[in-house]
Amino acid sequence: MNKLKLFTIALLLTTGGFILITACNKADDPASIIGSWKVTGAVFNPAYDPGSGLATDAYSLMFSQACSQDDLIIFQDNCTVINDEGALKCDSLSPQQSTDNYTLSGTNLSIISTTDTTTLTNVSIGTSTMSCKSSA
Repeated sequence: MNKLKLFTIALLLTTGGFILITACNKADDPASIIGSWKVTGAVFNPAYDPGSGLATDAYSLMFSQACSQDDLIIFQDNCTVINDEGALKCDSLSPQQSTDNYTLSGTNLSIISTTDTTTLTNVSIGTSTMSCKSSA
């Protein structure tokens, strides 16, 4: 997942978005963020107008290509997060993986890169899903 995609997710959340991320090979601890995750849904509430009428399904706007739908976000226990392009790459010249840092404090998750920080609020982690909401 590239920086633009993380920025887009943060923008969605600050405009009332909801992101659903599902686990792949999740750790046994249901409250743990450690493991591989894939974004599987994004919903606007209230609806957003991307210029072509009101929309609530942000997933189809953000992840319209199959090559972006198989990307993984891999949280490691050393506070690093790996963004993996998955089996289908949108740009063959892009690296397969990039690494950033993260912090999880209460219900706030921050992804920290060398150029910016994206903070997701109201993070809720279950045994196989993680959701992030915004009250903005």
